[in-house]
Amino acid sequence: MTFAKTRRVLLIATANIVVVLAVLSLVEGICRYVEQVKSDRRTPAQLRKLPPKGRSELRVFAFGGSTVFGEPAPEVGFVAQMQHWLRSLYPDRDIRVYNFGWPAMDTAYVVQQLTRRIDAQPDLVIVITGHNEFFEPRDQVREVLTSHLATMRLLQGFFRKIQEPRRRDVMPCQVVPWDREAAYFKRRIANFEQGLNLIVTLTRQRNIRLILGTLPSNLSDWPPVYKKLSGRDRLYSDTVSRIRQLLRDGKYREASDAVTTGFSLYPEDAMLYFLRGKIQSATGNYTEARESFVKARDLDPFPYRATSQINSIIRAAAAGVAGVHLVDLERVYGERASNGLVGFDFMVDNCHGTPLGESVSAAAIIQSMTDSGFLPPARTVGDECCPLRAFLADVGYLEPKSPLRRRVLLSNATYVMKTPFLNYEASRMYLMEAMKEDENSWQVWANLATVSYFEGDNAAGARELSRATELRQAP
Repeated sequence: MTFAKTRRVLLIATANIVVVLAVLSLVEGICRYVEQVKSDRRTPAQLRKLPPKGRSELRVFAFGGSTVFGEPAPEVGFVAQMQHWLRSLYPDRDIRVYNFGWPAMDTAYVVQQLTRRIDAQPDLVIVITGHNEFFEPRDQVREVLTSHLATMRLLQGFFRKIQEPRRRDVMPCQVVPWDREAAYFKRRIANFEQGLNLIVTLTRQRNIRLILGTLPSNLSDWPPVYKKLSGRDRLYSDTVSRIRQLLRDGKYREASDAVTTGFSLYPEDAMLYFLRGKIQSATGNYTEARESFVKARDLDPFPYRATSQINSIIRAAAAGVAGVHLVDLERVYGERASNGLVGFDFMVDNCHGTPLGESVSAAAIIQSMTDSGFLPPARTVGDECCPLRAFLADVGYLEPKSPLRRRVLLSNATYVMKTPFLNYEASRMYLMEAMKEDENSWQVWANLATVSYFEGDNAAGARELSRATELRQAP
């Protein structure tokens, strides 16, 4: 091939590459625009474009996942409670709290939202994130592409939407646990730390105060994932079932021996640590019980509760940094919980707070606002912040047959029965509470039927489903 021909081929190839790159850039630009439009659509109208900041306004932005959003009901979440009490404690101040939390979003999303919103001049940013770092797929190439390309994120969302009906209708035979020694797991931890440090950098560059919160979770009443686990045989299921029955029968010595035997077969198993914690708490060994429950959480095959490592990273990010203030919610919850064991009193499931838990978060953050000098101490020093019953009465949660309370209970019941949790006992507990609110709710009866079928009680499931059908067809 002559030099002229070679040069011509190279020019054509270069031109083609330039055209392809231009098209890809155009597609990526369009996808980023579409992604932004979709994000705006799911954002409440009052948050899409904030009004100009008032001269006397103190503007507070909250970022995070579902715990910040306020699941299972934003009306009683800590942001709503915090806003309520700030208005009450500081009636002469224009303090406005904007909640940018969104369910199932990780720290990368928080960084994205903070970067987008920071020009709106917040005086204080609150970030509580870390429960959702392991929600997305584990494929390394796809993870890198989706983290950088809106095109990949939209395609992934499109195919997920197509597959959703099938996933919703089919119970998986097995669930595959996360491998904590795998590179993809360690990369998620590293990405979380980098994201958190970037949040600190962004706020410091703008001289904006930042509150970072650690993440409490349900330790004593929420088992790690143990059903339908890949790599666990029938003997494992029988071992767990036997220990749980011994616990119900109060045979703690036999249960303890069975746990020891179980560890010889399944070393470092999360559920066995949880059961050991149950035995220890039942026999009054609360310090040892907490250690066992923490171990169970940190080894959970599905790390949908922030681990000790995640909370340590949060504490380190806030340590000794001017303008950054730590609210150690994990510690605060532990101090408030009976015997230091956080359970269903404070958490409705694995990580979402009860109204009581949310009030603890709200009070701790308001206290941090005053301790850091963002707000002066409230004039009404004699009033406790923040009396829960007063708030719940104001929002209608305590009314007889409260629709809000029933919605919360139904939301809890459906969440805890989902894969990979399959926590049918907790689901039934919430459904029976919901039935007290409305015994003629077809949704309650339908979900009871679902639980009964999953538990293998087909006769009860059929009766409950028949009742649900009858109520739904009633005028």
